[in-house]
Amino acid sequence: VPKGVIIFCHGSGDSGPGVQNYVEALTPPATLLELESRGIQFRYPTAQRRPYRLMGGLKSTVWFDRYGGMDPKNPEDTPSVLNSVDQLHRLIKEYIEQGVPSRKICLGGFSMGGGIALQTAARFEGSQPLGAVFCLSSYLCDDSMVWSLLEETRTNDTNRNSLLSSPILMMHGESDGFVLPEWGERTRRRLADLGCAGVRPLVSIPYAGHEMTREELAQLFEFLNTVYT
Repeated sequence: VPKGVIIFCHGSGDSGPGVQNYVEALTPPATLLELESRGIQFRYPTAQRRPYRLMGGLKSTVWFDRYGGMDPKNPEDTPSVLNSVDQLHRLIKEYIEQGVPSRKICLGGFSMGGGIALQTAARFEGSQPLGAVFCLSSYLCDDSMVWSLLEETRTNDTNRNSLLSSPILMMHGESDGFVLPEWGERTRRRLADLGCAGVRPLVSIPYAGHEMTREELAQLFEFLNTVYT
């Protein structure tokens, strides 16, 4: 039984093995080996193939579909979100049933993968929250159901929403022209305003576009290490 788990979700059109190769290529082996030597397991799940409107309806490995484009002013396709939330909840449950405490399970990802991590954490119910949530170049739609879930659970039952108490790290390339940094900051600020006590200030990555960089991953693993100390 692992001592802890890091679930890392890929961006749109990618796969678990694809993002795993990218992370391992940019991260010093000693960093990953240190976590693994302490019993921390990495999981890189792959989204189901589904029709994606932004590709003209062609099927792609995306965690959810989108209406209209990337702008957060477009409405959220919540049914497709819930399908992936169920997939990730099953994975988390698998580890909890093995004996891994939820506080030792970290969930996050890149781009759309970070978005589905927020969605999943917002619907995670447990006596303890997830260990951490991380989002690299990610955001939520302005009308996302996450916002109403936070409004409901912050006053009634915080155990039904891990976002309210898990540490949340959001990072963003300052030159990202695909998912704009201000979209990420708007999401981060709204999470804080709705009672997510563990949300950190947005970490801006100099000169980076819509990508993961060595510097960013180094800071991410430094953050994740705090969960397992």
